[in-house]
Amino acid sequence: MSSLKYYEASPREALVGEYVGKSIREVPTPAAIINVAAVRRNCSRMLGACKSLNLGWRAHVKTHKTVEITRLQVGDDPSFPVNIVISTLAEGEFLLEALKAYKAQGRQVNVLYGLPITANAVDRLAAIARVLGDGSVSILLDDPAQLPVAAKLRQASGIAPRASIKIDMGGKRAGVVADSDRFLEVATAALTAHRDGDIILSGLYSHAGQSYGGDSRAAAIKMMGAEIGAMLLGADRIRAQATKQGVSGLPALILSGGASPTALSVQNLLSHDDNGAQAASTPELQAEVQSLTALFETVKTGGHVVEIHAGVYPTLDLQQLAAHSMAASRLSWGDIALTVLAEVHSTYPGRGAGGTPEALVGAGGLALGREFCKAYDGMAMVTPWGRQAAAAAVTQGDVEDFEGWTVGRFSQEHGIVTWAAGKRRGEPSGPPSDTLEVGQKVRLWPNHACITSSHFGWYFVVDEDRPGKEDEIVDIWTKARGW
Repeated sequence: MSSLKYYEASPREALVGEYVGKSIREVPTPAAIINVAAVRRNCSRMLGACKSLNLGWRAHVKTHKTVEITRLQVGDDPSFPVNIVISTLAEGEFLLEALKAYKAQGRQVNVLYGLPITANAVDRLAAIARVLGDGSVSILLDDPAQLPVAAKLRQASGIAPRASIKIDMGGKRAGVVADSDRFLEVATAALTAHRDGDIILSGLYSHAGQSYGGDSRAAAIKMMGAEIGAMLLGADRIRAQATKQGVSGLPALILSGGASPTALSVQNLLSHDDNGAQAASTPELQAEVQSLTALFETVKTGGHVVEIHAGVYPTLDLQQLAAHSMAASRLSWGDIALTVLAEVHSTYPGRGAGGTPEALVGAGGLALGREFCKAYDGMAMVTPWGRQAAAAAVTQGDVEDFEGWTVGRFSQEHGIVTWAAGKRRGEPSGPPSDTLEVGQKVRLWPNHACITSSHFGWYFVVDEDRPGKEDEIVDIWTKARGW
């Protein structure tokens, strides 16, 4: 049974009536704020890059879990497929009406469940497949024992799911290593299931989570190359094993790669930036661009398909800035679409390091999450919003160069704001440029948008493309809840 019955979405109409037209300064805190202008830019850039480079595209919806951002992720081109990844079955159920509408428009629709398939998912995936029809549901495999489960999904829905083998890129989270014996065990079982009509073995899928630790455009491109290279090896092994087993009728295998840093890195293959200027480059970066471009062509000439997938890129966050996977013209402070609005509850003059002040905001671990960012020690950074004295200084340079207020310590509901600096700077160069006051509202850039956004039932949407009305709430976006 759909989880929507038990995890109902927040009442959008009531929220719209209560808050649209008001300033975000008037909403209860902590609150999740989305700047739709940045989301539009980020989604448009990703779609445009994939189209320009003739790459397939699959949008992960786990970060935001909304219909509205999904629409921006897949675009409005009727000839472009609506391929998405869900991390929870609730996401697929929440988006189902929108996906039905895309199907009615004649667009190809496919929903990939982003965890290796288990029996728990069968009935609910089958319900989605029955609504959307042939080719609409995809699953991941990394264990031969999952093939009987896939057969039950086909029996329950009447539709053979598409299936990709999940590749472990070294993160040891899910998947099998492409050159391992275990991969061949999974491939052999999958080919048997394909021959029997229980699945359509359609490709391979990777997630290079370690790319979050990267620090340059060249490093991100190189990691994307490693993803594609590993899946190409796996694809060749599948074809060889298919011949050995006498299995025919395999479709062109889809090699779907990407974590947000590696997915974003493909934009470096474009020759010009957003302003039409030639993209800045170094010999190392040029070499990696040429290598990945050649690898994409090798995949295509080999009869396979390259697909890119990513999730956090519409909102971005401090972790993404710290990975430096693109030029600053496409990946900088103004491109972070998600902030958390919080209120200053207390101030503590002289309590901090070197006699600096500290403050308490009502946003702790339950509002911000507990994931750190390698560029600085803290859980969030205070944006320059509403702080004219800090506006220029805060957004100069990279995230490692930051000097300003950060959530340096936290507990469940408490965030302790401290004056600190990024790791490249080391120590703050001087005392605070401004002070925080009790009752002041601040906006926080989170470290990891996926975790932070999961704590909120809806987003207050603002549009910074509306001069003079940047703080006015233009919409409320509710989201999938539960699993």
